Amino acid sequence: MTLLRRLALILSLLLAAGEVARYWGRAAFVPMAFDELAVAAALGWAAWRSRGGDAVAMVAAWGLFCGLMLGLLVENADHVIHGKPKANAWVYVASLSVLLLTGLAALRRALRLVRG
Repeated sequence: MTLLRRLALILSLLLAAGEVARYWGRAAFVPMAFDELAVAAALGWAAWRSRGGDAVAMVAAWGLFCGLMLGLLVENADHVIHGKPKANAWVYVASLSVLLLTGLAALRRALRLVRG
């Protein structure tokens, strides 16, 4: 559980920091960064909530994380597959693939902890 909690905290901080750095000072900050910030908050909350060994919050947060990463991956893979112009789209696809696999592994571990 400690590994899941640390991973959740690290990824929540990285996700939130990346979105703040990306949209800081722009009028579109709230609508554009809201989904990532909400998932980052859910991961942070789950890490705090699971201190007593309760992994249910981890399942919910990692499920949200995986859903977000899958959505972003599909959106960016469209640029690579169909040749739509986007700078470094393949870097986003590779990074999001690694994050999705990490999230799926964490979700699997959290589900195992819930089942006992």
